[in-house]
Amino acid sequence: MELSDLRVFIQVVDSGGISAAAEKLHRVPSNVTARIKSLERKMGKQLFLRDKNRLRISPAGELLLPYAKRMLQMAQETLDAISDQAPSGELRVGAMEAVAATRLVEPLMRFHKNCPQVSLEIKTAPTGNLISQVLSGDIDVAFVADPQSDERLEQLAVFAEKLVIVSDLNYPKIQCAADLNTDTTFMGFNASCAYRNKLTQWAKDGGNYIKVIEINSYHTLLSCVAGGMGIGLVPLALLDNYPFAQSLQIHPISASWSDSVTHFIWRKDAFKPSIQAFAKCIEKNIF
Repeated sequence: MELSDLRVFIQVVDSGGISAAAEKLHRVPSNVTARIKSLERKMGKQLFLRDKNRLRISPAGELLLPYAKRMLQMAQETLDAISDQAPSGELRVGAMEAVAATRLVEPLMRFHKNCPQVSLEIKTAPTGNLISQVLSGDIDVAFVADPQSDERLEQLAVFAEKLVIVSDLNYPKIQCAADLNTDTTFMGFNASCAYRNKLTQWAKDGGNYIKVIEINSYHTLLSCVAGGMGIGLVPLALLDNYPFAQSLQIHPISASWSDSVTHFIWRKDAFKPSIQAFAKCIEKNIF
C-alpha cells in the first residue's frame, strides 16, 4: 500500500469528487482515478460508490478513512522524530471565529515569519465542532472555549475573555436573566458554540427560555443585534473590531457567567514540531 495512494484517497473524500481532488493535488483527473483504482485493487474492496457523475464513499472506504489518516500522521511523526530540520509540512489550525478575528493576527504573523516552510490552513468553527475535528485528525490544533478535560488532549490556557450581552440601544438594561423581555430572541452560532450554550443556560437558570436564531458570522450577528432582532453574548474584545459598536448597548453580567478562557488544544498522540513552534508564537500573547 502506497502512502501517496492514501493521500489521494483522503483528498477525494475531502473534496467530494475526482476533479476537485485533482485540482487540490495538482494532478490530472485520470491520474487520480488510476490511483484510486490501484488502491481498490490492493485492498480488494470498492472504496467509492459510483452513480453516474456522483461519487460517494463506500462502507469499506468509511472504514479505511480513519486508518489512512492515522498512517499518514504516523509517517509524518516518524520523519519529524528522526529529522533535525525545522518544522515543515502542513499545520491545520482551527479557531472560533471570535478568536480568529481578535487574537490570532500577531501569532500567525510571528509563526509565518519563523516557520515559512510550514503551510498553514486556517478554519473557523464553534468549539464543539473544533474539538471533534481535532480528535478525528481533521485538524491538528484548535482554539476553543472552556473545554472539558479529555485524556486524549493536551490543553493550554491562552486567552482570558470577558463575555458581555449586547443588544440594540432601546433594549432595557439587563443585569440578570429576569430582566429579559419575554419575547427576546438570541442570536448565536449552532448548538456546538460554547458562548451560545452559556447564554441559553444563563437564561434558563433565571427561569427564562429564549428563541435562538442561528447565525454563522459575528459581524452579521452584531448587525442583527444592532437592528433590534435580538441579543447576543460575545467577547468584549470583539467589539473593538466592529465598526458600528456605537449602535450596540453592552450589558455586563456576573463573573461566573462572563469569565471564559480560550484553550489551545491538540491530540497527545499527534504532537509534531510545528505544533510546538506555533505554541511558542502564542506565548507572547497569553493573558
